[in-house]
Parts: sequence; structure tokens; C-alpha cells
Amino acid sequence: MQVMSGFVRKPRLTGFSCMLVLGGALAAAAMVSAQGMAPSTGMDKQTSFAGMQNFPGGWSAVNGEKGVANVRDGVLQISPSTDTNLFRSPGGNFDVMNAPMVLFAPAENFTLKTKISAQLVGAYDVGAMVLYEDDMHWAKLCFENSGLHEATIVSVVTRERSDDVNSETIASPFVYMAIARKGNEFSMHFSRDGQQWRLVRHFQVPFGAKLRVGFTAHTFSNKQFSAGFSEIVYRATAPENMRQLKPSEVADRQDK
Repeated sequence: MQVMSGFVRKPRLTGFSCMLVLGGALAAAAMVSAQGMAPSTGMDKQTSFAGMQNFPGGWSAVNGEKGVANVRDGVLQISPSTDTNLFRSPGGNFDVMNAPMVLFAPAENFTLKTKISAQLVGAYDVGAMVLYEDDMHWAKLCFENSGLHEATIVSVVTRERSDDVNSETIASPFVYMAIARKGNEFSMHFSRDGQQWRLVRHFQVPFGAKLRVGFTAHTFSNKQFSAGFSEIVYRATAPENMRQLKPSEVADRQDK
């Protein structure tokens, strides 16, 4: 097993099992953990991430060869290769599904929050939260540099083909985002300060048992682009009102 740039490289089947590497003492702990791991067998292989919370099913990765992931001071940093994306155009003339994703298996009901920080310089630099079942069925909530070079909240839901909705612009190098699930019902939210939340999208998709949730980044041409994911909070409960997220429902408490 060859470890390269924070991702475990194996023949491309369904995905990559990923190990995040920290500096100093945490790096040593990560090496000890790695020595005890069996070779990856696919996307569902549990992997221990030093410095990250242990969420259901363990962490796994998809498209690991298309980026670098690491953890520094509790922040997950994903640096994608260029020419990466997650999009299946409505017209069928643009299908690119190669963005690196770091994922875990959520409960049937859950709320997941993070702070996404990124210097959005190139057009279509993106840091995002993602719901992923397979390449034909997924959704993402993006902090994206639009074609107009404006930091924008963008949501995409893909049921074989993607739709694409631009929401509000953000005059900041960071934004708080959250995804909630209640069975097949989902909602996406964003906040400028982590306190006042705005609804981006409320929708229904009958995802199957293979659904994963987590984080991704992709870029068209910016070789220096990376996105940081911090203040990650997961709860195995849905909000009381799927359309109105309360600060207490994403307060700093992790469900194992």
C-alpha cells in the first residue's frame, strides 16, 4: 500500500480510502494507526483519521488521485487538482465527476455543519459540502467563485442530470454551511456568522443505503487553490423545522 499526498492509492474501483496526516506528535500517532490498518477494499473501508472526529462508518474518500488532503490544527484542507468538477450538465454535453471527496456514512436523520474558508481567485474555485450516493445521484452546497468572479452560494442537485442554482453573494473569505436530513427530505443552509442561518434549498431525493456526506473541493485552472473545513459539527438528529435552522441545532457537540 503506497500512501501519497495524504490519500491511499489503490486501483481505481469505487473510490479511495483516505488517511489524513498531521505534523509533529499527531503525525507519529497517525503512522502508528496506519501500521495497524488493513489494505483498503473500497469506499466503505473504515479508516482512522488522526485529528478528525470519528463519525459513523469511518472516513473514506472518492477520487483521491485528484487532490491532496491533510489536517492541521483540526482543520481539514482539501487541495484539488486542476480540471476537477462535480457536474452533469442538463444538456448532456459536460459531465465531469472527478472532484476529491472526503465522506462518512450519516444517520437517516442528521445535521452537519462546517465553516468553509477559501481564497476564491479563479473562476469556479469551489469548496463545498456534498451528499454522494454515486456519480448519477448526489447534491452539493458550494462556496463558489462564479463566472462573474463573485463569491457565491450555489446549490446543485443531481438526479442523473444536474440542476444549478446561484443564491446570494458573500463578501468574505469564509462562510458557514449546513446540510440537514430527515429521511428523504433534505435542506441546505448558510450563515455569514454561524448564528443567523438562511435557507438555500429544501428538496426531496430518495437516496439509497450507500449515501455518504462530507466535503469536497474542485477548480478549473487554479493550481494554488485549496479549501479549509473547520468547526465541523455532526448531530444524528434533524432540525425541528427543516426550513429554519437554529444556532442551538448546530452547536458544538458531536454525535459518535
